[in-house]
Amino acid sequence: MSTLIRLSQFGFLAINGKDAKTFMQGYTTCDIDNLSTSNNLGALCNLKGRMVSNFRIAETNDGLMLRMHKSRVADTLAFLSKYIVFSKAKLIDSSDLWHCYGVINDKPEGQICLRVSDNRHELWSDTELPAETDDLPWQQQDCLDGLAWIETTTAEQYLPQMFNLHNLEAIDFNKGCYLGQEIIARAQYLGDLKRSLHTTQSDKKLEVGEELQVSNRPIGKIVACVPHDGNYIALAVAANSGNNIITAPASSGSDIVLTPLSSDQKSS
Repeated sequence: MSTLIRLSQFGFLAINGKDAKTFMQGYTTCDIDNLSTSNNLGALCNLKGRMVSNFRIAETNDGLMLRMHKSRVADTLAFLSKYIVFSKAKLIDSSDLWHCYGVINDKPEGQICLRVSDNRHELWSDTELPAETDDLPWQQQDCLDGLAWIETTTAEQYLPQMFNLHNLEAIDFNKGCYLGQEIIARAQYLGDLKRSLHTTQSDKKLEVGEELQVSNRPIGKIVACVPHDGNYIALAVAANSGNNIITAPASSGSDIVLTPLSSDQKSS
């Protein structure tokens, strides 16, 4: 039996017009010409290769639709508006027009259906559907799958590899130039990635954006945290180090253990 969950933390940015795909090919880490229901992750970066937003993306009759954290839609639209002026395409905040749902244990029928993993899909609909409003199980599974979403607190700080996007097939290293591509490629091929995504658990909540320290030296920040089995599970971008015992933020007041994601970990 499938479960439909309303994912109200997400919003939508549409890029419509005849030049929509051509325009976005020059700004996304993913290959716009190779999108599919299972190949649907990507990121938009600034000139320094730091993510403005990461998203799921799909083709529509009018162009493209990007689903990202709702807090990033307005800023992402403003960021792209600087570059789109000479293209026959337009940007539209469609967060009030489209609704995002998570579907567990079934492949749903609907306008846009994207695969997340073997037993999870996202359903995008321009009409509201009867659904559960408790999205905690969905957020928990995102954390367990190593999926973190850029929020305003974490925007323009991280290379996409620091969110493990290279292992989630969200970066195409053969597609050609896009904004930030040179820095992203250098980090990949020269092994110059000093921070990566880690998992951790805590008996107290860790806020997104909170700093992690070892001996009063900052080594990373929390990028996602949700309740789980009476405690909390979290994702952190932290320095790559053999010593994974760290001092947690003041809000926790206890030591936590950071475990690097496996280099081949994917949502499956």
